[in-house]
Amino acid sequence: TKGNNILRGKELNAKLKSLTEAGGDEDWNIYYVDPEGAKWCKSYPNSGYHGGGEPELRQVEKFPWDTNEIQ
Repeated sequence: TKGNNILRGKELNAKLKSLTEAGGDEDWNIYYVDPEGAKWCKSYPNSGYHGGGEPELRQVEKFPWDTNEIQ
């Protein structure tokens, strides 16, 4: 399910190869889309660690800039 699929290390690096970057934010999060249209976020939840800590990649419902409005 979305939000529960967290990848780290080798799994994260392997998944990144199939993703297209969609943007980023001021919190060092980088957002991606996979070939099926699913949205992903690479974040650094332990940002207090040296170098930002180990990154995590998780599937998200929407990007922060997505709106609920139908255009």
